[in-house]
Amino acid sequence: MDTGTAEQAEKQAENARAKLQDPELTRHLRRRLSALENERKRGWETHWRDLARNFMPRRARFLDAGDPTNDGDVRNHLQDDIGILAVRTLASGMQGGLTSPARPWFSLTLQDEVLTHNQAVKQWLHDCYERMVNVFARSNFYDQIHMLYRELAVFGTAVMMVEADPDSAIRCRTLTAGEYCIDVNASSRVDTLYRRIRMTPRQIAEAWPVTCPERIKKMAELDNNDWLTLLHAVEPNPNYKPGRSSRNERPWRSVYMMLESGSDVLENSGYYEFPALCPRWDTTASDIYGSSPAMDALGDNRMLQKMAEDGRIALEKEVNPPLLIAESSGIDSVDVSAGAMNFTSSLAQGQPSVSSLYQVRANLPALEATKAQLKQQIREMFFNDLFLMITESHKNMTATEVAERNSEKMLLLGPVLDRLRSELFQPLIERCYGVESREGILPPPPVQQVPELQGKEIKIEFISILALAQKQAGINAINQTVGFIGTLAQITQNPAVLDKLNADEAVDEVAEMQGVPPKLIRSDEEVAAMRQARAQQMQQAQMMQMMQAGAEVAATGAKAVKDVAGAGAGLPPEAMQQAMGGMGGGAV
Repeated sequence: MDTGTAEQAEKQAENARAKLQDPELTRHLRRRLSALENERKRGWETHWRDLARNFMPRRARFLDAGDPTNDGDVRNHLQDDIGILAVRTLASGMQGGLTSPARPWFSLTLQDEVLTHNQAVKQWLHDCYERMVNVFARSNFYDQIHMLYRELAVFGTAVMMVEADPDSAIRCRTLTAGEYCIDVNASSRVDTLYRRIRMTPRQIAEAWPVTCPERIKKMAELDNNDWLTLLHAVEPNPNYKPGRSSRNERPWRSVYMMLESGSDVLENSGYYEFPALCPRWDTTASDIYGSSPAMDALGDNRMLQKMAEDGRIALEKEVNPPLLIAESSGIDSVDVSAGAMNFTSSLAQGQPSVSSLYQVRANLPALEATKAQLKQQIREMFFNDLFLMITESHKNMTATEVAERNSEKMLLLGPVLDRLRSELFQPLIERCYGVESREGILPPPPVQQVPELQGKEIKIEFISILALAQKQAGINAINQTVGFIGTLAQITQNPAVLDKLNADEAVDEVAEMQGVPPKLIRSDEEVAAMRQARAQQMQQAQMMQMMQAGAEVAATGAKAVKDVAGAGAGLPPEAMQQAMGGMGGGAV
């Protein structure tokens, strides 16, 4: 590159950086960040730190408090790891029961049931589904969604970013507690995300080669590997203009800004959909962040750690007790740790010169029984008994069996699944559908073949194991009602009771609850046409039978006449007339 070209490129970069610098925007972002972090610190940070120590020692990053970014010295100081194992079981169970890569967990339909059964529309929805499944499979979605479930189980709130990616269509990143702040709108839906990001100068220069400040580029050239802090803010765009495609006029504003080494804005763009999936396990009143099973199990886990520590100390003292040693100088202090030696000048008559300070009589069976009870309580709080039934590979359990054996647990888990449906899965599918549509991955809707499809809303059905198990209660009610009506008709010998049952509607309801593909169930129009054709065939068959019976009667009558005529040959006319009259053949 010659000198003139380099100077021109540098001038263009300076102009690009100058256009991004907005003092009012910078002040707004810093004020909002401070307010959101104060809200988080006031009610949640201390609790999250405690939860991280007890259930996920290697998670949670409170970057505003100076926590190191890549600290390899994060140790697990727990005496008993049952809490960690319970979290892993819950996360694995939710992955297998809600978003298993081995089986379908969602489907696409339309709110308009008539259009859903159109062959062209049906094929288009199927093609969209297949391509979305392929995108999920080749991206890092399933890896990151598993981490999201772990964050959700421990901290009650989880955040996963879904960004467009040129290679895999989408790229997901699950954040950890302390790394982000969120806010909700008047409808209590999360619509704001502020997060701190630690990056090296080289990473910043690679991500924003044009708008990166010169001082950061020089740091990168000097191989400076110091961590710098950036702010990424996503919030409703006050400059949103419907129908405009400019990046800073989209529904959601996205700003990257340096928090160290000045307040340079590196990027000011936007999203068509809110890119952060922010599910919460449960919420109380107007709380922004959610509560979790780990919060309920924290007390039991603390007690378990204390008892595990006491048991370890007791066992150690029993195996290696403190010793009592005679010494003329007397005793100054007593060390009761395992293997300790205490010197004294006074010994009982006949006591050996070296003996145990005291006898340790630890009731280890009682201690283990109490620990086992605490462990079981922790597992139950994390729904391990339910999820283990789903994840056990040697048992091929159906959704019906899961629901029947764990009906009480499903009732407790029901509100959580409903919240995940609205705060995680619905936004996820909408976000991925929008990204893939704009990237040309999904086929366009067949509006030329089906003009009525224009402007119709796509309906998302969730057909995972847990979703079907949740619906199983309704299916059982239908089955019981149908069985009752059938039994009643049999007992009373009154088939008219069956007229009370709308069998077609029952089939449609059960098929929808079971997640049966629409193509397997015929539409009402197809069924009506089949029944009409069947009725016409039956009517034609009856007419043929009547005609055949009439022909047989006529043939029988003709034969009788012939026989009578043959038998009356040679008779006088009066006798012949009498014989015919006896057959009903009188004169007309």
